[in-house]
Amino acid sequence: CVMDPWYPLGSADLLEVAHMGLHVAQMTSREGMRQCFEAVTTNPARVLGLEGYGLAPGNAADFVVLQAADPIEAIRLRANRLWVVRRGKVVAQTPRLESEVQWLGQPHTENFLFTPGTRT
Repeated sequence: CVMDPWYPLGSADLLEVAHMGLHVAQMTSREGMRQCFEAVTTNPARVLGLEGYGLAPGNAADFVVLQAADPIEAIRLRANRLWVVRRGKVVAQTPRLESEVQWLGQPHTENFLFTPGTRT
């Protein structure tokens, strides 16, 4: 567990910060949620003028793979981090989060993530 130096109830998790920020600022439009995701990912790198940031040939290959279909879902569900990659090498890995539910007496595995094109 990481202690957040600025917020005693926080975990230094930027997805958590984005989630809370959406509520506080009432940014509930899809565009607002996308902008909030960018506020904790690409925008800080751009403001700091970091070179080689992002997914492109020749860049450092530092990234996190989230268990989410898109940025909105990543914030909404505070997505599980499947892989953390530093300089092209996996440095942390977490199993996919799935639940087993009983339906009509049979076990079914579900991850409760929205899949575009399916029923809601």
